[in-house]
Amino acid sequence: MWLLTLFTVALGVSSVCANDYNFLFNATKLPNKAVTPTLANGHLGFVVYGYSVHLNGVYNGLKGVSHRARIPNYANIQLANCSSLQTQPRNCRYQLDMRSGKFRTTLEDPAGGYRVEHEVYPNRHFDQTIVNRIHLRRLSSKQTIEIETRQLIGGKSVDLVEEPLEKLTVAGEEFLLLCAKTRQVEDPKYQREGHTVCVAYKQVPRKLTLTAEETDREFLFLTVFSHTRQELEQELGGLKANDHERLHRLEMDRMWAKYGIRVEGNDRLDRVIKASAFYLSSSLPSQTSFQPSSYPFYGLSPSGLGRGGKKLAEYQGHSFWDTEMWMFPPILLLDPQNARKLLHYRTLVTEAAADYARRNGYEGWQYAWESAYTGREVTPDHCPQVPEYQHHITGDIAYAVRLYYYATGDLDWLRSDVCRLVYETARFWKSRVDYNADTDTFDIGRIMGPDEDHHNVTNSIYTNVIAAHNLFFGAFVGCHCRESLAGVTEDEFAQFLRVAKSITLPYNAQYDVHPEYKEYTFGTPIKQADVVLLGYPLEFPMKQSTKANNLRLYSMVTRPDGPAMTWAIHTIGHLDLNELDHAAAMFRKSYQQYLRAPFHVWSENGDDADGAGNFITGAGGFLQSLINGYAGVRLRHGKLVIDNPRLPPDTTRLFVPELNFAGVKFALDIGQSGFRITFGAAAGESFEKLTLLVDDLERDLFEGCEYTGSNNAELRLRHDQKAADDEHSSCTLHDTVLGMRLADQDGRLLSTTQLIVLSLTVGLLGVLYSIRAAFRKKLGRGKVSTDKENMSKRLQKKQKNKSAK
Repeated sequence: MWLLTLFTVALGVSSVCANDYNFLFNATKLPNKAVTPTLANGHLGFVVYGYSVHLNGVYNGLKGVSHRARIPNYANIQLANCSSLQTQPRNCRYQLDMRSGKFRTTLEDPAGGYRVEHEVYPNRHFDQTIVNRIHLRRLSSKQTIEIETRQLIGGKSVDLVEEPLEKLTVAGEEFLLLCAKTRQVEDPKYQREGHTVCVAYKQVPRKLTLTAEETDREFLFLTVFSHTRQELEQELGGLKANDHERLHRLEMDRMWAKYGIRVEGNDRLDRVIKASAFYLSSSLPSQTSFQPSSYPFYGLSPSGLGRGGKKLAEYQGHSFWDTEMWMFPPILLLDPQNARKLLHYRTLVTEAAADYARRNGYEGWQYAWESAYTGREVTPDHCPQVPEYQHHITGDIAYAVRLYYYATGDLDWLRSDVCRLVYETARFWKSRVDYNADTDTFDIGRIMGPDEDHHNVTNSIYTNVIAAHNLFFGAFVGCHCRESLAGVTEDEFAQFLRVAKSITLPYNAQYDVHPEYKEYTFGTPIKQADVVLLGYPLEFPMKQSTKANNLRLYSMVTRPDGPAMTWAIHTIGHLDLNELDHAAAMFRKSYQQYLRAPFHVWSENGDDADGAGNFITGAGGFLQSLINGYAGVRLRHGKLVIDNPRLPPDTTRLFVPELNFAGVKFALDIGQSGFRITFGAAAGESFEKLTLLVDDLERDLFEGCEYTGSNNAELRLRHDQKAADDEHSSCTLHDTVLGMRLADQDGRLLSTTQLIVLSLTVGLLGVLYSIRAAFRKKLGRGKVSTDKENMSKRLQKKQKNKSAK
């Protein structure tokens, strides 16, 4: 028991000392809004000293102009001498305390003989509340002290229709109550009416007074932002009955116990890590809050919850592939409860995904490139090529589901929550491919990969691999979900495998490299990481020489000021090749040009180029370079692997306070001569389901024990336990191998005549479909659905009958 207690302390207080300088970010003047910090708690978010508050899931605007609804920030209280309206504030200092999640403004006037400290923060337990606390303290003055304040809400919101202002009394305290409704729905097919929001606030006096008889005085202002009036009144009642400050501190402790990664020997890097973890985790819900929200969690946008309230700016609060491929992986390992909530969002918007696929002539579900409240496509009209061609988002979402299954081994969740999602996204890819008679494989044409500088290409290798991943996983999940997928036959799962294995694999044997897409000319500049993503996170099997050639080729042609995530992935690639100097250079490049002083706010673009503020996509990629790169942590089917863990540049220690696998929590401590794993509490009988190997030797696994190693470690689900838990033990998750000719699969060879007939017929169907779609598009009727797949099925059945005869 004492070992467990010691472990809990190690993960908690000692790892996040409240006096640690590296949590504190200071300034003597406020920066511009783009690099002003964002504060959030999963329910609400705002930019410090900003005029807007945004609520989780609350959007206004039709289709491509749907954006986070701007709610006037009645909690925007400022000291007049230090306010955002002052161009040259005097005697003012500003501090972001990431440890406590608070922003402080301090006014100290030696001549006047007083000191004022103002702090503002979103409470993480009472998560519908923004707290303002102003503390006046006498230093030497003998007179009455008056401090001017400002309550700057920025006027009425164009996004809201406000109801008449009311007075509301709770526990003897009077508030002003404003309720409103958003003006416009995102799509009337999926959203019948606008969102309701309610705000309870107080008018702040223009002057706060400290009488001559007082030495100090504190003023407290609570502002509540809710989805309903009932939730608002419950929140106010809870605030009056509880020590909300203490409960906030407990939640911050819990957050840092998970996200408190740190390094020693390099304070500058340690501050980067803390800032990245803070801004990413801030937009996520707390483990426990005072009351459950009437809204589920609606996902992470590249600029977090506190931004996106203007049309066509800062991604408008939309969710992209950034969520699943850049932010989700570190959240999954550090905070699996919130990782599950991120995936749950994708199960809320499936009606729109089904309609989207059908409207584009495909089966299954096609997820929107930009998704908000309803899940319909909300990419702005000025970016038509992105939603038309960038379809890999559908595979990205299924891949995140796959990773969650790897991390938890939770078959019950797989069968109940995401069975349909994985099956329907696999159906999408099965209908999305085109048969190529010349190669006897399936192409994916009319596509755009992660490199958004090139669209309408054929066989984007990233897209082809993520599609194959989706199809292989679809067959595996379909096998597990046979009972719940009514009317689905084994033949369809076999078709998933058949298509997946024969998706074209672009490869240049002469140079041992993967072309980015079929038409790619080597040396053509690209926007960001694309082919290099095959190594990590997709972990597509390839020769080391191919991986090295991919990395070197695309490093030379990638935009130098592109998104930060690119260099994080290059870091991991070089580490996998044991090229430590190159890895260190890419690692520094991944954050040094993207962090903005003085509060270490992430920016979208490097070299001081304009870009979205609070770009937590970059923070997510950077954290992957630490956890999955230097720490060597990887998730695979049935196991978590720690391979060749190393220290980041110029450090003496890397400490990850909590990693999660199959219900077990452990800390990873990497030093100059090896690593140590310390296991904490586990859910149920989780330890009995696992085998631990350290440096390839099996070790007895116990709660609260430490294990040291020098090269590698593995946590494996026991095979006997997997079989006992899984009534479908015959279900197999096949390796993602593609590029096979159809004729070579399973030895089922078609005759030359059959191949000619199949090729001609499928090719003719493709030509007819293209002509028909082009004609309809010329008439302004957009894309159409087709019977191509049904006709192909009938053809295959006919060929099968001939073979049987």
